[in-house]
Amino acid sequence: MPAGASQLNGSGVLLMRRLVETWKRAAKLGGCLTLLVSLAGGLVLSLRTVEPNLPGFLAADESPDACSTSTWSTPGTVEASELEKTTGGDIVPVRSVADPYPSLHSVTVDPENNKVLMSDSNRGGLLVYNRASGTVPGSDAVSEPVRQVRGPATGMMFVAGVASDPRNRELFAVNNDIGDRMEVFPYDAEGNVKPKRILFVPHGSWGVALNRQREELAITVEHANTVVVYRRDATLGDAPLRVLHGSDTGLQDPHGIIFDEVHNEISVANHGNWAPLTRAESLQGELKGGKFDLPSITTYPGDANKDQAPTRKIQGKHTELNWPMGIALDPLHDEIAVASYGNDSILVFHRDAQGDVTPIRTIGGSSTGIAGPMGVSIDTKNDEIWVTNYRDHSAAVFARTAKGNVAPKRLLRNAPANTPAVGFGNPGAVTYDSKRDQILVPN
Repeated sequence: MPAGASQLNGSGVLLMRRLVETWKRAAKLGGCLTLLVSLAGGLVLSLRTVEPNLPGFLAADESPDACSTSTWSTPGTVEASELEKTTGGDIVPVRSVADPYPSLHSVTVDPENNKVLMSDSNRGGLLVYNRASGTVPGSDAVSEPVRQVRGPATGMMFVAGVASDPRNRELFAVNNDIGDRMEVFPYDAEGNVKPKRILFVPHGSWGVALNRQREELAITVEHANTVVVYRRDATLGDAPLRVLHGSDTGLQDPHGIIFDEVHNEISVANHGNWAPLTRAESLQGELKGGKFDLPSITTYPGDANKDQAPTRKIQGKHTELNWPMGIALDPLHDEIAVASYGNDSILVFHRDAQGDVTPIRTIGGSSTGIAGPMGVSIDTKNDEIWVTNYRDHSAAVFARTAKGNVAPKRLLRNAPANTPAVGFGNPGAVTYDSKRDQILVPN
């Protein structure tokens, strides 16, 4: 490197543009200086200014009157005049694949305050609607939320499970896959607001359930096949009160979760896939790999801990379970409902059912408007059941006892009818299939 030059590692054209502007502004001052910027790939930018001292990354030439023009002989040297023609900066994409509307994920109804809370995993937010929102099937009307909580200050990212606590006036939102935390907001929060408190949760957390009698909350963790139970008001790095985890638990990619306060039980919806998380797990007795079982609903005592086996399990081909997501409890009629994403249906079972049992009711079919159900909530006060459709920008409301291929009582749209739902769920990669001319995006 010649005397009086210094090297700055950069990564893009935007940096070069900023340096050029600095060079232009400095040109009116006295002195002589050479700046070399070494970029990835061997590109070297040579700038000569008359600025004697730019602190931080420029050194004054030893001979101000000499104004040396020497530069590195590295191939690809770009002069400042050439840089002006280089494309860079804040460039608008040629095209983009994105969904400008919310993707409705989980749902919970507060019948006492006539409000419905839904999570938006697409744009990272919460939506609060009036309980009576929605129109008759066939209408193209879009229902507007009464409140939205969204923005960088909220800290929400890929929001999955939600819960509402009207008694303590709080809303709970769990970040799945990215974020690794749960945000708690005041009940009437609106806009780009900071959470009331946050709780750091394991990576892959999905569902959340409250037990107001025990003052506890339970969270499912997909990848770790775990349920963690915290104090309701836990914050930051507080440790869980209990951790349900192990090969005997039957937890296999758990998602939806409910706390049954009357019977002091926890029920969990499992996708059915399991893999050892740690070396110790994979070496129990002999080297073990992952496995795929049928989906299930497993039930445990409310104080279950460690590697505790379930007291009941719903599992088998007659159950019709297919990627079970959200799960809801009807304590008044002793029933549970499950959003079965894989076959676009809502399955209703007796609360204490076990084994390979057939649902007592199933809602599904072309007339129902159910498409990729992710969340479900039962409103016993108004005798309704709510379903969020991840693939259709809508939520459907049925009579609680509805069954078969029936039309919903109301359909709440958050986008114009027939608006495509991209369905991105935290995309982590992208590739192009040249044979089929397709872009592939794993979620």
